[in-house]
Amino acid sequence: MGYQPNKAIHPGSSVQRELDHLGMSQKRLAERTGLSEKHISQIINGEASITAETAFLFANALGGTASFWLNLDRNYRETLARIEQEQKASEVVSQLVNFPYNDLVKLGRVEKTNDKTQRVINIWKFFGVNSFDAVQQTEAVAYRRGYGAGIKKEALAAWLRCGELDAKALTLNDYSEVSLRSSLPQIRQFTQMLEKNWWVELQALLANAGVGLVAAPHLAGTQAHGATRWIGRNPIIQLSNRGKDADKMWFTLFHEIGHIFLHGKKDQFISFNKSIRSPQEDEADAFAAKVLIPENDYQEFIAKNDFSEQAIRSFAQSQGIHTGTVVGRLKKEDLVPYPQFQHLHAKIAIKE
Repeated sequence: MGYQPNKAIHPGSSVQRELDHLGMSQKRLAERTGLSEKHISQIINGEASITAETAFLFANALGGTASFWLNLDRNYRETLARIEQEQKASEVVSQLVNFPYNDLVKLGRVEKTNDKTQRVINIWKFFGVNSFDAVQQTEAVAYRRGYGAGIKKEALAAWLRCGELDAKALTLNDYSEVSLRSSLPQIRQFTQMLEKNWWVELQALLANAGVGLVAAPHLAGTQAHGATRWIGRNPIIQLSNRGKDADKMWFTLFHEIGHIFLHGKKDQFISFNKSIRSPQEDEADAFAAKVLIPENDYQEFIAKNDFSEQAIRSFAQSQGIHTGTVVGRLKKEDLVPYPQFQHLHAKIAIKE
């Protein structure tokens, strides 16, 4: 960062200095420029600006270029505005503690600095606002309700903003519900494909249907697994890399797709753990469960009451899904103890 003056000096001071250097009076400058003595006095006293027209007049009468005189005025007003912003920021540094600034530094989202006033300004820039109140307005979904212990609305807002910024870099087709529905079987097959390029291929598949897919690293105080919202004319699905259980990630993805199909474009959803529920979340859960494992097939499987490893592997193979998807469903419904069959789960890493 270059030199930042802590005082705004009006260009009228430079006009007076040049007059003193030339031994010229304000009256004489008025005669040379055609401006009134009052106007010249107002400029010198900092009561009037140097306009483009005035800049050309000063260039002829005092020397220099029109750009020089215009830049003096521009720099003055820029410095004045910056000092005003810094003053405004200094008054709210106590609110910095609510935001995960150090985590955002590690992610390269904001610059590292120990200056608290500059940290406030950097947070504002990150959110694209000019006050902390505006963060609440622009990230309303994160502030909509109290989410319980351990969840901070400011951290949620920051996590959502990371996803929004990443979504801007995506190239998406116009959203097509038909295309998205037709791609569900192929997306489902991805549960078995854990090669290094799976994320890029999945993003491309969804982008073709007009759906943005982004992954924002977990921020302390969020506890979010995923989120769905419409940005412009496209739905955006945001996943967290919190935890590395593949079956949970796939369930979350289909859960978010369920929101796209089942709920309005104006609604925005953040998916947490099972302790934070709503009718819409339950509907999205049901959608995800049925897409991953068709209900009739699943009911036939559990009716046999055989939850051995061999039976699970055989059923997963017949469905064309990963064993972890089956085990995850069984554990969620308390049909299999959580410590059992850990080796049937897969770990996954979301990488751009």
